Amino acid sequence: MDLNSVVDFVNQAQDEIGKFKFDVILSPDKLQRNDYILDGLTWNSILYNDADELEKIPNDKRGLYAFAICHPSQVLPPHGYILYIGIAGRNSDRPLRARYKDYLNAKKVKKRARIARMIGTWHEVLRFYFAPVDDDLSTEDLQEIEKQLNTALMPTFSEGDLEADVKKKRSMY
Repeated sequence: MDLNSVVDFVNQAQDEIGKFKFDVILSPDKLQRNDYILDGLTWNSILYNDADELEKIPNDKRGLYAFAICHPSQVLPPHGYILYIGIAGRNSDRPLRARYKDYLNAKKVKKRARIARMIGTWHEVLRFYFAPVDDDLSTEDLQEIEKQLNTALMPTFSEGDLEADVKKKRSMY
C-alpha cells in the first residue's frame, strides 16, 4: 500500500474541508421565541476587516453585535450562520466601533482561542453585524437581550451569556 498517498489525501481533506467543520445547534423552539425584552433591533453589517466600512459602525452608541459567516452571491441562495453574539457597553458607555476594533487587534484576539479560530478561519467571509441601542437602555437590559439572543441562536463560538437553564443543558453537547 502507498501509505504516503493516503496521508496526502487525509492532509488535503483536512486543509480543504476538515478545518471548517463545527457543530451547530438550531432549536426550532428557541428560534421561534417571542419574549424578547425589546420590540426590535435595527441590524446593519460590514465585511470584517474592511477599513473602508469602519465609519458605518457608530462611535457614540452601545449595542449588540454578531459575527456571521455569509457571502452574498448572484448564484447562491441567501445564507449565513451566526457564530458569535456580544455587546458593546458592558458596564460602560463603550461604543460599538471601539468594541469592533478589539477584534482587529491580533494580540487581543489571540488571547481568546475560540475567537481566534473564528476570525482566522472565516475572515474572508465574515461579516460584523451591529445593532445600536438607545442610551436609556440599562446595562442590565443590554446583558439580558444578549442572553436572549444567544439562547435563541446558540452560536458556536459564544460560550457564556446564555440563559442559565439552557447553558447547563448545552454544556452536555
